[in-house]
Order: sequence, then structure tokens, then C-alpha cells
Amino acid sequence: MDKFGNQGGFSLTEALVSFSIVGIGLLAVATFQSGLFAESADNKARAEAVALAQQKIEQLKHYTQADEDSYIDENDDGVMDAVGNYSDDPITGQNAVFRRSWELGANDLGSEVEVSVAWNDSDNQEQTVTLLAEIPWISPRTAADQVVDLADPLLDSPTGRARLGEGHIKDIPGGDLYSFPNIFPEDGLKIYQHSENLLLTNSEGEILLTLVDACSTENGQCTDFVRIVGTVYLDRANTKQDMTGLRLLASNAGYCERYVSSGSLENPPTTKNGDYYYYNYSCYLGGGWHGNIGFVKDGGLQQRDKVCQGDPTSLNAWEEPVIALRRAYRGMLQEKTYDGSVVYHSQGIKDAAFIDGQDFVFTELQTNALEGSNCVNGNAPMTRDDSDAGQLFEDVPTDFVCLNSDDDNDLRPDYLDLYDTSKYTADVTCPYDPTNPPVLAHKISGSIEFSTSSMPGPDDFEVLTSDGPGNCNITAVASGAGVHKASYECNVYDWGLGWTGEVELREELDWLFCPEPKASFSGLTGDATRNFSCGSARTVVVQGPITYLSSIGSSEISSIVMENPTDGMPGVCEFTQTLYRCMGPYKGFDWSGTISVNSAKHVCWSDGNVFALDKLTSDSSPYTLPIVVANSSRNCPAEAAK
Repeated sequence: MDKFGNQGGFSLTEALVSFSIVGIGLLAVATFQSGLFAESADNKARAEAVALAQQKIEQLKHYTQADEDSYIDENDDGVMDAVGNYSDDPITGQNAVFRRSWELGANDLGSEVEVSVAWNDSDNQEQTVTLLAEIPWISPRTAADQVVDLADPLLDSPTGRARLGEGHIKDIPGGDLYSFPNIFPEDGLKIYQHSENLLLTNSEGEILLTLVDACSTENGQCTDFVRIVGTVYLDRANTKQDMTGLRLLASNAGYCERYVSSGSLENPPTTKNGDYYYYNYSCYLGGGWHGNIGFVKDGGLQQRDKVCQGDPTSLNAWEEPVIALRRAYRGMLQEKTYDGSVVYHSQGIKDAAFIDGQDFVFTELQTNALEGSNCVNGNAPMTRDDSDAGQLFEDVPTDFVCLNSDDDNDLRPDYLDLYDTSKYTADVTCPYDPTNPPVLAHKISGSIEFSTSSMPGPDDFEVLTSDGPGNCNITAVASGAGVHKASYECNVYDWGLGWTGEVELREELDWLFCPEPKASFSGLTGDATRNFSCGSARTVVVQGPITYLSSIGSSEISSIVMENPTDGMPGVCEFTQTLYRCMGPYKGFDWSGTISVNSAKHVCWSDGNVFALDKLTSDSSPYTLPIVVANSSRNCPAEAAK
């Protein structure tokens, strides 16, 4: 009670009014929170739908397999088969059940995709998000790819187990630093161990690269750096480029060093006749790395700047020279999904790998010179006098190095990093260059008939495509009375304009001859069949280099023909700009015949561009016969040069 005798408090009416106000407020708050939660769940569902749409676009870019009912990859080769409308089974997400569908179209450069993801919101109303994208499927040999190289020659890629270095070696206490032997001391770089890491330094002690946890191994031995080494040749006939302003870089955590065996970068050494300046390089990387090694130049790369890569002396289509400003290094793993289809994944290089012979030829050519033939036509960047008809660049790889390759023939990849063998498998070849994946895949299949007394063994013959080895399988063998058959199947890859190339039957038996060992295709847009046949016949091989004197171009030779007038059995010849090979069958004790070079110019040491050969046998194969083309006999070297 107060001093006036009044009793304090609320009346029943006041209390009811207060409770009503509070109740309405709490109801409003609850309603607001409920709406807020619903809106938050819808926003999360929308974000999840966008992520699912983006995921599908990335899957289409990288061949991740869709459900078997979507018919994107009916032949289970990891490549989309056709355009059209597709959909997944419902996807149960964190905030809703989603229905994803997409439509694939085609344009001149690849595919257009529209991905839609639908779901029902908290009010059971259908919501949809749609993303549009263009997926370029560009052949690595096209002009568009060259422009991409010029804009950004070093594509982003996994770093591996090395990191870019920081600081100076003098800042590390001497007791914590140990010298580590450099197995490649020519470049002048030094390696130290600090704790569990290896440090790569230059001659001034600056830390260039750190190989993380290199010495935390079970046996206590440090794991060394990866090294990729080679030579850069500068074509002096076409460019005045200063060697000091032309450098190599490795993508992500890598370091490349230049050095010369004599002279300096300002005054570099030259090849015998001065056709090329050159310097050597070594790139240091960490295990697990896969990426690119490419060029940078003071003032920036120009459209006329070209880099020739490949082997000008090889008859294999996949080894022939190409023009590209960078070389890519990738391994490829195969994974089988739940539905039995195959997905390919990129894989890095193994610890302490050493890859040599990674040469480049830097030159300047016309802006529209984008094909490798510009590197080897006559007196071209890779076939000048000092190249010895291209022999200087024998075994130089093209712009893609498959880390699955098997150089020591033990049927296992030589440079591939460790992987989970319970989940993945690895062949000793790559089906295609994963930096420029194709849009479609086709199958070429058929039979091989051997009209021989016995069936050749499985190691005596193989089928290859011009895309490279490893894309064909011998699937069945059957024998009958005097006739034996094998079946084969090849995968070929289409960058959107149809597949153009060859399927080749190769055999290494001197008693077997296949008169048409190659089948050519142009613009193939579906599966195809081609059969081969072979018979009993002893064979000889005649081969050699092709050299063009003065400024003669390779177009001066239109064909090379091998004939055996005695038996009337024609041979088979193939040739590139710098090399040829002919195989001729014979029935008697030896082979006598002619090699005719169809050219408007003069073929040195021949009789009217025809060589007569006498009494060759399979035991004397291969017989070497150089072909030298000149404007006239006066331009030919002395006969003794033969």
C-alpha cells in the first residue's frame, strides 16, 4: 500500500490487454521467423540448384558420365555421342529433391548447353534455375587454339608437392641446413635440405622452389625434385630474337633455368653452320605436378612467333611436327563408374622423375602458318642444313607428353604419380590429349584375314590409328584351313568436324605381306568398318631420308612407287617431308626392282628419277637409300656423297 492507502498492481482488464498485446507480438515474431526459415531454406535450395547446374556444365566439359538412360555416352568411352535433350534421375539434395535436365546443341566450335534444375519450394510451388554455356571443342591444331596459346600459354593446373620459394639461404641457421647433391649440376642451381623440405636455390642463394615434406619418408631418404630438361633452338633465318629476352616458364609451382655450354645468353653458341642459336634449360617441379611449359618474351609474344615441336623424321602421324607455344604434360587414369562406363581423370608426374630431350625450335612465320608442315617444308625451321634432314630433332615430342608412356617396355607407365589402384587403372598410352578433349568418339572395326599356313602370334601384328597408339584392340582370333582371322576395334576421336585420319595394320614378319595396310577416312561422323587381308610373301624394306637442296619445297614429290617386274607384285610406300619407307614382296630367292620418285625436279644419283635395285633379301633389310631432290643434276653433291 502507498501512503494514501491505495493498493498497487494491475486490474484484470489491464492484464488481459497486456497478454493480448504480448501474444500478438509473439505470434508475429513466430510467423516472421517461420517465414524467415522458409525463405532461408528456399534460398539454400536455389543455391544448391545453381551448384547442380554448374556441376553438370563442368561434367560435360570433362566427360564425367551421366546416367545410362541419358544416352550421352552409349559406347562407354567417356565422350559425348550426340546433341539432344537429356535428364537425370531425381537428385535428393540437402534442401529439396531436384529434377535436372539439359539440352545440347552444336555450333561451329563445339556445343551449346542449357541446363535447368527444378524443385518445389516450401509452398510446394515449382521453382527453376537455368544456366546457359558454350563448350568449345577445339582441335589442338586449329588457328583458334593458337590464339588461345598467344593469349595465355600457361594454363592453370595442379601444383604438385612443390611451392614457390621465398627468402634467402643465408637467413637459415647453418646448423639447420644441409647440402643436397644436385644430379643435374650443369644449370648451376643448388639444393639444400632444411628440416623435412628441400630448397632449390640459385648461385646467389635465393630460394627459388621448396619441395614440401621431401624428407619425411619412412626410410629417411629425401625425395628429389622432378626435372624436365631440353634445348631451345632459335631459327636464325627467320628471326632476330634476342636469346636473353626469350624464356621458358612452368605453370604453377615450377622453376626453369637457362644455361649454355659455351659463350653466354648474350653471345650464345650456334650449330655447325650457324643455322641455329641455342641454349639449354632445366625445369624443376614437385611430384604430382601436371601442367605446361611454355614461352614468354620481352615485349610479349606476337602472332608471328611460332614454336615447332615434334619429330620431323618420324612416319607416325602422332609424332609429326606441330606449331604450339607450349607443351603440356598430363597422365590419364581410368575409372569405371557404377554403370560400367569409363571416366578419364588427369594425373600428375611421379616423384624425382627425369625427362630429357624436350626440345623446342623458336621461329617467326606468317600469321596464318599454323600447321606443322610449315616447320619441315624443304629448307624450313626444323630441316635446315644443320638439322641433318631433321635428324637433330629426332624423338622430340609434340605439344603433348603423355605421362603414361612406357619407354622401357615393362608394360607400366614410366612417369605416372602413385594412384589408388583399387579405384583407377592406367594404360601405357593416353587415348587423346586431355588439354583439348574431343566432342565425339566413333568406332572403326573390322577383320584381318591371313591367308597363311600359320596364324601370326599376338605380338607379331597390331592395329593403330593416326591419333596414336593404344586406341585399338584385337578382340577375337579364329583359325581355319589355310585362312586365319582376327577382329579389331579402334576408338577415334572427333573434335566436332568429323574424324580425318588413318587406321593402319602393322606387322613385323618377313614372311607376311599386307598389300593395303592403311585405310583412310575423311570427315567421319559415325562408326565405320574396314577389313584387311594379308598373305604369305617374303618382304624387303627400302628406306631413307629425303633431303631438298636449295629452296625446293616438299610438294616437289607427289608419290614414291616400288615395283618388282619379275614377280609383278607391287610394294607399298609411305613418306613424309623428310623420310620414306617402302616394303616390297617377292616369291623367289630375292627381290629386284625399282624405286620411282615422282617429282618435277631432279632426284640425285638416279636414272630419270628411278633407282634400280638388284637382289635384295629380307635378311639385308632394311636397305638404306637416301633421296636427294635438286633443281638439276648440277646442284647435286658428288656421287661419292651417296
